[in-house]
Amino acid sequence: MPTLTIDGQQIVVDPGTTVIQAAEKLGIYIPRYCYHPGLSIAGSCRLCMVEIEKMPKLQIACHTRVADGMQVITTSDKVKQARKAMLEFLLVDHPLDCPVCDQSGECDLQNFYMEIGRYDSRFLDNKLKRKKAFPIGPHVVLDQERCILCSRCVRFTDEVTHTNELGIFERGDHSVIDLYPGKQLSNKYSGNVIDICPVGALTEKEFRFKCRVWYLQSQDSICNGCARGCNIQVHYNTARPYKSDGRRILRLKPRFNPFVNKWWICDEGRYGYEFINKNRIEYPHLRRAGQLELSDWDAVMEEVPRALKTALEKYGPESIGIIASPQLSNEDLYLIRKIFQEL
Repeated sequence: MPTLTIDGQQIVVDPGTTVIQAAEKLGIYIPRYCYHPGLSIAGSCRLCMVEIEKMPKLQIACHTRVADGMQVITTSDKVKQARKAMLEFLLVDHPLDCPVCDQSGECDLQNFYMEIGRYDSRFLDNKLKRKKAFPIGPHVVLDQERCILCSRCVRFTDEVTHTNELGIFERGDHSVIDLYPGKQLSNKYSGNVIDICPVGALTEKEFRFKCRVWYLQSQDSICNGCARGCNIQVHYNTARPYKSDGRRILRLKPRFNPFVNKWWICDEGRYGYEFINKNRIEYPHLRRAGQLELSDWDAVMEEVPRALKTALEKYGPESIGIIASPQLSNEDLYLIRKIFQEL
């Protein structure tokens, strides 16, 4: 098994591992746009270039396989200058949409510019104009001016869904991402192209202009739309419902699990959360003297065992019934059954 050194840290990896994968095992993040672990390697953005000892030129970390004794430097002055130059090329035709872009706050182009770019533009000519904010499917909006042609979305529809709706059209600096004639991005996993887009070119109809991402809170959860139990993150905001049409849960995102859903979730699970916000009892209540009174969770947790114990002693175990929501996960339903079987 090859042993290599990255930024002074030594690691042993499996044959065939790429430099970018080896770096991630060490906790070293190499900037990238076109690379995604769930897709084939395009090697087009050139942002992941690194310096490798005894190689005269910089190499792309996403495509370069490790070799025994390899010495890699990811943060040399030569590497930083190359990344800065690549960012400048990417920003030549990119619009200054950050204040109004829905991706602001989680945009890799914005983040890398702030980290390794930070220069005044030297481009004096007019930027190319392309189609702005038009729907390409029931959930996805495309802005061609913001696209950096990383091709992640194209590879996703080619390699994961095998539906081939998207392609790169025209040539040179006129190249654009677009739909093939007569097609719509309406496959069952279309929302995943929003997750893998590193910039604000592909945005979500349901989330557009609802909330800035820095106001969101996140909670790991499990999708209960089917028996697979895909791992997800729930993004919510409880403090600003008046800014999002009264909604508190604003979107669901896939959470990587190599054994269940990998990096993806289906659209049915992604957009099946609206029931949570409808007719929901947001706060616990206790019935006192025949009247429901607003309470808190601590008081309810103390009252439930006491009430169950009283009912068991007075009426017996057959007097207690359970009503459980079909929206609960298999684990939740199992625990409910186990608890009440042991009463």
